[in-house]
Amino acid sequence: MLLMEKVAMLTRQNETFALAMIIESKGSTPRHVGKMIVYRDGSIEGTVGGGLAEHYIIGESVKAIQNGQSKIVEYKLNRHAKDGIQMSCGGTLRVFIEVYTSRPELVLCGAGHLGHALAKLADFLEIPYCIVDDRIGYCTKERFPNATNLFVDEDIEKALLAANLNEKSYVVIVTKDGDDIVLKTALQFPCAYVGMVASKRKVIHVFDKLKNEGVTEEQLERVHSPIGLEMGAETTQEIAISIIGEIIQVSKGKKPLKVKQLN
Repeated sequence: MLLMEKVAMLTRQNETFALAMIIESKGSTPRHVGKMIVYRDGSIEGTVGGGLAEHYIIGESVKAIQNGQSKIVEYKLNRHAKDGIQMSCGGTLRVFIEVYTSRPELVLCGAGHLGHALAKLADFLEIPYCIVDDRIGYCTKERFPNATNLFVDEDIEKALLAANLNEKSYVVIVTKDGDDIVLKTALQFPCAYVGMVASKRKVIHVFDKLKNEGVTEEQLERVHSPIGLEMGAETTQEIAISIIGEIIQVSKGKKPLKVKQLN
């Protein structure tokens, strides 16, 4: 497989990685043209020439992935030059490190009016999403034509388990009457985000119920509820915007404006 075909495949699979590419090479360098995929753990595919310079580029690529920002790095391959690295080639190498960050994968638990509004907004933003519900009449391809998957079961816990939650999952809980079941199930997995639409009174009630069922305080501290950015949202569409806004904020590694959890 050609390297750029692998980049395209990784992008389709919604993976996070960096592509390091030589953009300028002056004088004597190991390579004048080269591309290299760098993964979060520092493993690579391809090469930009090997040696110490490539070692440094891998390290900078991992840092760029962690920061979520692309960058340009430059190295003087001359151990005797000021700011040079311990190489004897003598040339200069500039490399563009392009970071490809995975998009949030929304797991919309609830196919009602708010779930539908969230799906419409996700369509507009080209954010992949699946729908989880216990109502066959609501969780349909007609209502959610662009959903990657529809998980429907009379036992909503089984429906959610079928979604295979992972560290890329951004779970939004807007069910008809199964919020506690869905929340308890979601907290068993390393989801990137778990948010529940609820009033403050309902949050306290659900949290107390789950504590009595063995859910820990540490697990509950992961929950965003009340959900969404504080922007005075009132309509269904406005609430959907506030929720997606918070998810984008979390996915970019930004800290919430204020603590959302309730003690």
